Amino acid sequence: MTEEEIPQYIQDLNRYQYADVAARLGSSEETAQFVPSTLEKLVSGFGVDKDILEGLKQGTLASKEGIETAVKVYAGKYKKSLETLKVSEFYDVRCSTLKSLLGEGKATEAKEIFEKYAEQSIGSIMKKIGQAQAIFKDKTGLFDDAKKAEAKKTLEKLGAISDLIQLLEERKFEEIRNDATKQYYKDNITELLTKA
Repeated sequence: MTEEEIPQYIQDLNRYQYADVAARLGSSEETAQFVPSTLEKLVSGFGVDKDILEGLKQGTLASKEGIETAVKVYAGKYKKSLETLKVSEFYDVRCSTLKSLLGEGKATEAKEIFEKYAEQSIGSIMKKIGQAQAIFKDKTGLFDDAKKAEAKKTLEKLGAISDLIQLLEERKFEEIRNDATKQYYKDNITELLTKA
């Protein structure tokens, strides 16, 4: 498949994956130090002219607010792309992660599970789960036992595929986190070597 044939939201998922990493790293005081180098990795992957890229990196990293804005904007694009993916497309983009964990044979078998939900988007599954949780946990009496039983079935049916998607996203995060933080270590070690 050529790049022109790949849907934009799949291209965006790949383009903004470091923004997702930056957002996750930025959510903890212990890992927030890695956000600037992760954003630098993100921006470097945009494929723009080197002169434009330098200004974009400096502008993005010039202040805490610039960093926070960049993370928010680009992580939002990643999330939107992920939610737009159909489950079958998700399998295709995360197949290599599955293969690295389970081997070729089990990853191929897993495709059958994803095919059960093939035409549903990840966003629609998450929305259905959210609605079912609200009904199932309702304490106001707005929903009768039949509605709650239906909500429980929805949670049981979609919960496993949702958890599977989340686990694969976590693993993908782990795969690229090391690459994202490498520049931080490189820059700091280089600077400390000049001072030693």
